[in-house]
Amino acid sequence: MASVVSAIIAAAVALLVASLAHWQWRRQRAATAAEHYQAERAEALKELWSVLNEHATAARIAVLGSEEFYRHLQELNFFLIRRAPFLTEQEKDLARLYLESICTLRIRVDRSRNAAARETMIRTGKLGRVGELMGAVGAGQLVQDLEDRFAAHIGEAMRGRASDIDVTELRSRLTAAKFVLDGPADEEAVEPA
Repeated sequence: MASVVSAIIAAAVALLVASLAHWQWRRQRAATAAEHYQAERAEALKELWSVLNEHATAARIAVLGSEEFYRHLQELNFFLIRRAPFLTEQEKDLARLYLESICTLRIRVDRSRNAAARETMIRTGKLGRVGELMGAVGAGQLVQDLEDRFAAHIGEAMRGRASDIDVTELRSRLTAAKFVLDGPADEEAVEPA
């Protein structure tokens, strides 16, 4: 009888040890997968900022017609589709919103025919000053605020700190300032003057 009890205890201990080992293995595997995902997410965020920076720089420097605007938007959308598993919907929406806003500001600068505003947009990173020179103080500052908030969000997200950004509030402010294209009726808004 004692040998049966000791065999049952030994089997129970063996089962417990095996269960703990399996649990530990699954935990380590999940941690490794999470680390890999975080590394991929950080890389996707870094690439996103690089892609946006490239398009924003091009929008600041080159003459921006509707073809160029939609090419920038199309390239950004292709990137967002490719890296979708690692970006939140808010980040994707914010990226599109930022690109639309910077392109719209550039178009407004061109239409204002203000050489100082044009030169400031090309030479400095401060869009608030561009708005001041055009006589639309809030316009440049609104886009500058969006850029600053997006940069801060990307930095926090790359460090693994989750921070939700209210895209709805930003979109409504930019729409009110006519910095967001609402649809096909707004296509003439991207035509150069």
